Amino acid sequence: MAEITIRLAVPRDAVRLPEIERSAGQIFRAVPELAWIADDAVMSAEAHRASIVAGTSWVALDVAGDVVGFLSAERIDAELHVWELAVRAEHQGRGIGTHLVGAATGHARASGLRALTLTTFRTLAWNERFYTRLGFVTLEGGAVEGRLGAVLEREGILGLPIERRCAMRLDLIASS
Repeated sequence: MAEITIRLAVPRDAVRLPEIERSAGQIFRAVPELAWIADDAVMSAEAHRASIVAGTSWVALDVAGDVVGFLSAERIDAELHVWELAVRAEHQGRGIGTHLVGAATGHARASGLRALTLTTFRTLAWNERFYTRLGFVTLEGGAVEGRLGAVLEREGILGLPIERRCAMRLDLIASS
């Protein structure tokens, strides 16, 4: 992997992150029934600023100092919920996402949080399978109640195919 630096995002990064998410989303064009996601709405700069101010947003910089990826999360009770992980299309497959998740995991552990959570697409190599390789477990049945169930329900209302979505959790207590 080319030299990558991970750091906490700063307010000036917020305006760059929607374009990175749009670039990252181009990978969905390879899945015909999900290709529309490549043109769907992305997180706004304002939404990014909220996680930046909270100290739960990280960026990946290439050797030239350009932001090429990000992870945006939110602390909810004793968990860190990952809202978005995105790497520019031309930088995907180089381990940048793994390093961003590592930064978030390190922060969560240092903060005494018990888990990282997220929702994502099932069966896609760059979604569920990616997170499984990092130690996340796909939640099934009653384990998807409460907050994560509500997130999945909202995603369905927004048009995501709920039958293709899943909630995942990385238990930090057990994986320490």
